[in-house]
Amino acid sequence: MSRAKPQAPERSITAGSDFLHLDIAEAPPGGRADWLAGKLRHAIADGRLPVGGRLPATRVLAVDLGVSRGVVVEAYQRLVEDGQVAGRGRAGTVVVAAPAAPPAAPPTPAAAPATL
Repeated sequence: MSRAKPQAPERSITAGSDFLHLDIAEAPPGGRADWLAGKLRHAIADGRLPVGGRLPATRVLAVDLGVSRGVVVEAYQRLVEDGQVAGRGRAGTVVVAAPAAPPAAPPTPAAAPATL
């Protein structure tokens, strides 16, 4: 009889950038970290990166995208500052919060009849 605790299924996002179909050619020159952070924010907001899911390791994602690791580290840091992900040391970077739904647009006032 094994006394090992049953392992919870790992909710890691494997396959690097393939899961988001990221194309670094879309990123503006000098704005790759902003672009990547924006793509990751959008993926968290629409549920492709679920709360509790792990992001790819920075080295893995950097290789997949063909960018320096610093670009990925900076993008992840922006998400940490926003409170959407948290670094767990050797356990990786985990999505901890999805953004709240944006508020509904205020109703537009009816146009007043034009007077001459």
